[in-house]
Amino acid sequence: MTYDAIDSRSVVLRLEFSIADAVHQRGLVPVLTAALAAWWNRPRLPAHLPAYLRADLGLPPAAEAAHWTDVHNGIAMPAPLRRPGM
Repeated sequence: MTYDAIDSRSVVLRLEFSIADAVHQRGLVPVLTAALAAWWNRPRLPAHLPAYLRADLGLPPAAEAAHWTDVHNGIAMPAPLRRPGM
């Protein structure tokens, strides 16, 4: 049994009113600057996170860098000196 004390619509309305109040009090440019600074300084994942920690966090497996020579399209490349019929 869950009890949802906060209606999601009221949270959105409060957020919109607080942003409007901040813009009214400080101006649009400082509010946008603060929002961009908060986005830029957000926490990021470490570069080399182990697979077990990625699984614990619910993240997908780490993407591996692909190179055009690694692409396999299902066509077998013939040996360079092999000629058909010889």
